[in-house]
Amino acid sequence: MLSVVLKAVDVVNKMKLKSTPLPVLYFHRVLSTTTAFCPDDWHFDNFQLLINKLSKHFTLMSLEDAVQCLENNTLPSNALCLTFDDGYQDNYELAAPTIESVGGKASFFVSTQGTERGYLWNDELLEIVKCTKAKSLVFNGKHFTLDTEEQKANAYLFLVGQLKVLPNSTRDSHLLELQQTLGKVETSRCMMTASQLVDLQNRGHCIGAHTHTHSILAYQADDVAFNEIELSVIFLNNLLPKNVKCFAYPNGWFGRDFNEQHEEMLRQSGVAYGFATNDGGITLNSLKTRLPRFMPHRKELNQFCISIKKIAGEKLSD
Repeated sequence: MLSVVLKAVDVVNKMKLKSTPLPVLYFHRVLSTTTAFCPDDWHFDNFQLLINKLSKHFTLMSLEDAVQCLENNTLPSNALCLTFDDGYQDNYELAAPTIESVGGKASFFVSTQGTERGYLWNDELLEIVKCTKAKSLVFNGKHFTLDTEEQKANAYLFLVGQLKVLPNSTRDSHLLELQQTLGKVETSRCMMTASQLVDLQNRGHCIGAHTHTHSILAYQADDVAFNEIELSVIFLNNLLPKNVKCFAYPNGWFGRDFNEQHEEMLRQSGVAYGFATNDGGITLNSLKTRLPRFMPHRKELNQFCISIKKIAGEKLSD
């Protein structure tokens, strides 16, 4: 029955868009244990169920393979791309093997400072808040009680939301202040290593860039934004057997988190495809530096599959 519904949505999409759109989903982490600090990430058990379901109705392809097939008019009508942002080690240990177990490939967008030192600024913030002995915190006039893990998680989620929309220098200054207030702790490696990225590419997965420090480009001065793009691309090109062709904008909403100016920076860095987080599917008419990605909100697996097809039929505005 699900297959019939999916094919019906395909017919509607093709009538509307004159082609079958390529859906691209985005994930971040796949967790072996649940934590209040990462409420939106998938638990491994649920992720396994999802991949098993998707593999029955979709062909799971890397972005590079799928886009090439699209441009050659050889893309399967049930093609689907799964992408993972930031470069967390659980992507290598849990996500990639699960997708490979059903014959699929995926794509991994890496913030390269995490590869270099083992973690990003937000991971450092998480550990500071999680491990603090302080019982309270005041930040920008907002008071937090820090007695329980849930309270600490709520404080972290507020803080990361505040700091990520700041210029890098201001973000880092606030992070230093929070270290001084709550106590500095050692942050263990949680990001993929250089050798793991090489291994993933050699196994047929796509590796793409995602800025150097996981910086939202629209909140940065132009030179900082360009540096964030260029540093991540150069780092990966020097590391990997094949140069990167894909880039994902952090946060990724076109018109808010990046704009046409950042698309031009991407072209100057030699990257062919830029991925947003606006709804829609990819067609031959899509702007290559502003390709849509999305995540269905429906968690029931049949509805999740139907939502993939429906959302792919929407169009990211030019």
